[in-house]
Amino acid sequence: MKRLLLTAVTFIACVCASVAQAPKGINKIQKAVISVNTYDSKGELLKSGTGFYVGADGEAIADYSLFKNAHKATVIDMAGKQADVDCILGADDTYSVVRFRVKTKGNAVLSPVADAQADLTDVFVVPFSKEKIKNCRNTTIESHTQLKEKYAYYTLTDDLGEEFTGCPLFNAKGELIGIIQPSLKEKGYALDIRFREELTIKAISTTSVNMALNSINIPKGVPESVEEALVYTYFKSRSAGNEEYLDIMNRFIAAYPDNAEGYLRRCTPYIDLCEFDKADADLTKYLSLAKDKAAGYYNAAQTIYNKLTYQKEPAYDKWTYDLAISHIDKSLELYKDDKVKTVDAKVLKAQILSGKTDYDGAIKIYEDLASVPETATPGVYYAMSLASEMRGDSAMAVIALMDSAINKFGEPLPGEAANYVLRRGRLYAQIDKNRAAVQDYNQYCYLVNSKVSDVFYYDRSQIELKGRLFQQAYDDINTAISMNPKPLYYIEKAAMCLRFGYNDESIEACNVVLRTNDKDTDALRILGFAQIQAGKKEEGKANLQKAIDLGDENAKEILEKYGN
Repeated sequence: MKRLLLTAVTFIACVCASVAQAPKGINKIQKAVISVNTYDSKGELLKSGTGFYVGADGEAIADYSLFKNAHKATVIDMAGKQADVDCILGADDTYSVVRFRVKTKGNAVLSPVADAQADLTDVFVVPFSKEKIKNCRNTTIESHTQLKEKYAYYTLTDDLGEEFTGCPLFNAKGELIGIIQPSLKEKGYALDIRFREELTIKAISTTSVNMALNSINIPKGVPESVEEALVYTYFKSRSAGNEEYLDIMNRFIAAYPDNAEGYLRRCTPYIDLCEFDKADADLTKYLSLAKDKAAGYYNAAQTIYNKLTYQKEPAYDKWTYDLAISHIDKSLELYKDDKVKTVDAKVLKAQILSGKTDYDGAIKIYEDLASVPETATPGVYYAMSLASEMRGDSAMAVIALMDSAINKFGEPLPGEAANYVLRRGRLYAQIDKNRAAVQDYNQYCYLVNSKVSDVFYYDRSQIELKGRLFQQAYDDINTAISMNPKPLYYIEKAAMCLRFGYNDESIEACNVVLRTNDKDTDALRILGFAQIQAGKKEEGKANLQKAIDLGDENAKEILEKYGN
């Protein structure tokens, strides 16, 4: 508070010491100048400074440093009215300026100059003050340089001091010229007010702009064209949390209330936050606004299906598989003359039927698609294999469908066939056709250029072990450990080495686990047995007893059988 009083006194002193002159329309100008306070995450005052309105509906600018690291900001106008900063509209930390919107109505709007060199003979700086100003601090523009071939950066003869940073600069006609920049040495500086055109939210911004915006923790606005705003919200949907994304979509809808896509996209955070009535209202609004009704019904069916599939609980009684089928049937009727989109809609209907456990209905759709060469795609056979497996068909019947799916790719197999091959390998492993499974795992590894995880090597090692491909299993478990030395892998290696008669390696693998968890019963049991096999009977018995004391019944059986 003392700092604020000192700033106000300094301003008044500067004004009183100024030339007895002011720009035209000083009363209106003064109403547009505001005091800005920013706050940290705990609500503590971060910084105080000056800004001013440059557009209707609370659009304002100020010095960027005021807002850096801020979580909240408020403004106070000449009449003492306080309002919150609603959102950030753009920022540039290189030229230290930020554009934002205040929650206010009917604010004074300043008129900017049309030309960077218009009427700059006498220029005036107007600070924030709750008292009417008759005299203003005037200065002289010594020179200006060009920015981005269209804006000016002014050098002033006077160092105005820190208290004037963020204040507006005017000519004698009362036209807004620029915003006062932080002073350097003996000179003052001002940035062309028209630079505000650069302060926008874009779908794809430069790294420096992103850093400037991300350093401000106040919500951001949306781009000023609906096309760019749609791209922006799409990218945000992939990175923002539900609360942040919901705020973004609320702003999008406020800016573009007749755009159907906004209501569809806002469904996602509402569903995630279990606000299902709001999601349903948005879906209804989306359908009423959608110009492409066929696509609208398709997207509505997809939205309901996704909720039923990926968020089963809590249930929402209004959204059922039957409702999703009703929507997709309407889409199919409207799409009847579009073969490509009809296929997509039929596939979605089959997925919905599978979700409803009507596997016969789903498979009938897939079979119809597979009967026509143009629609008999790998994806259709893949989806049919899933429905067939869920229906309880034999493993070989399911594998036959996967064979058809893979054959549709032709030879040599492309990279996109990788997941198809891996699924078939897993199906083989489920029925203990382990060597066939290993062949598919090997082919998958080749198709993805060996870009696989430690989990892949672990899984393959288990299948190889069952297929009695011992060297391959040993190599794979070691590779898994080299990528991620987790205890499970060491336990599996210890058990594997014990089986192969590599007792010393088995003992070492167990000790690795026990060094971090000396109560791991699997490690103690395998260690004890390995030590007995290696001729260290007493040590082995002791470790088996530790496992028994920790509740391991398997260790008890081993001790009874091999402990004598």
